[in-house]
Amino acid sequence: MRCIYELEYRELNIDKEGFIKELEDRGYCRVREIFSYLGEDIEEILYQCHDIYQHGIQAGFGSFIYYSDTVKFYKDNEEEILEHLKELANSMYGDEETSLVTLLYENEIHRIFLEEMLFGSPERLYNLFTWIYVQDIINSIMEEYEDILLEHSTLKSENN
Repeated sequence: MRCIYELEYRELNIDKEGFIKELEDRGYCRVREIFSYLGEDIEEILYQCHDIYQHGIQAGFGSFIYYSDTVKFYKDNEEEILEHLKELANSMYGDEETSLVTLLYENEIHRIFLEEMLFGSPERLYNLFTWIYVQDIINSIMEEYEDILLEHSTLKSENN
């Protein structure tokens, strides 16, 4: 079985709405918004997801480049993002006691972002939180949900 990132999207007619709805039903409640930040065309969105998976979101994709966009995404989805990041920290440390702050404080760059936030300049931290959140969601989708994509797709050659 192949992962989504291994598929050739140009060969598929993808039911974008069906694919997104199924992902939302599986708990990816912000996938529609994430995809809208990446574009309109599902084929192009999936290629960007592939590139994010391969190279990391910090390489610059869609509307996840500038602070004006990433900070807006963070503020619009703050509760969901913070909950997701807390779960991520807990899973990385294997316990429920480790806080997100502990996780971030162990990284020198992230510690600087935390300190900036304390002094009233949270933009880099919000940007980082958005990137971590979106990267984790896209990685999960690209690794695990090839079956959903194929359920909502047909081969273009079948339509000829």
